[in-house]
Amino acid sequence: MSNSFKGLKYALTLGSDPQNFLGKWWIPAVLKKLPKAKRRKWALRVLSLSPHYFFGDDPGEKTLDENLEVRYQDGLRSRKKICGLVLSDVLKETDVVLDYGCGPGFLAVNAAARVKQLYACDISVGALACAEIINPAPNLTYVRADENGMAAIPDASIDVAYSFAVIQHLTDETFEHVLANCGRKVRPGGKLVLHIQLSDEIWKSEDEWRSDTSVKGKLKFRYGLHCFGRTAEHHRELVEKYGFTDIRIEPLAAEVAAELNGTKAEAILFATRA
Repeated sequence: MSNSFKGLKYALTLGSDPQNFLGKWWIPAVLKKLPKAKRRKWALRVLSLSPHYFFGDDPGEKTLDENLEVRYQDGLRSRKKICGLVLSDVLKETDVVLDYGCGPGFLAVNAAARVKQLYACDISVGALACAEIINPAPNLTYVRADENGMAAIPDASIDVAYSFAVIQHLTDETFEHVLANCGRKVRPGGKLVLHIQLSDEIWKSEDEWRSDTSVKGKLKFRYGLHCFGRTAEHHRELVEKYGFTDIRIEPLAAEVAAELNGTKAEAILFATRA
């Protein structure tokens, strides 16, 4: 795919907020106007426009829509496995749960099958519109991760809040915003589960990204195509700041890392709301 095509694609779909892929208003508007029989096909096509949802590449002898269906099924399988490996010991059938940064809802729809109620939030109105079409469930509510959307979730009502493949894309400022929301929504004694990226020789810190003056570095930062490594101590400091205690950080199991295209420096942070 040429750089000029990528630039056009991002210009047409990228929202105004950092990391807001598929954030343009026209995406949910167009999907809503389509006949119901066509919405799923076009939701998958829309997702293929984002660099975070790995749809649409290398179709081989398959048509685009056949390939998208294969990738949809693989996304569902992958997140079901992650749910079983990481969240099965945390979630209870009586729990009310928050999926933070749900994207198209693959993990959310799997986790919803294990709990009483699940809220799934994301900054992207396009990703949420696609999620409602391709990954619905009776006890699953998708909301925008803004003031109005989060207001739909009662404070101190969440038993478990989790986030996967999100935190490493966030600046400290945005990460703190996420933690502040979780601090309000998770009840005392409730759990926080975060998939995180620890510092290593491969992943650059936020300061290193900001100091990269190369054209490639500036473009990646502009379009949110960066990932940040943080020390375990920095993660602990930020999480504790927003009212979470009993923090432990465990290495990412090899099976989970494989599903997330992960590295040896990735981990899972567990914490309890004080």
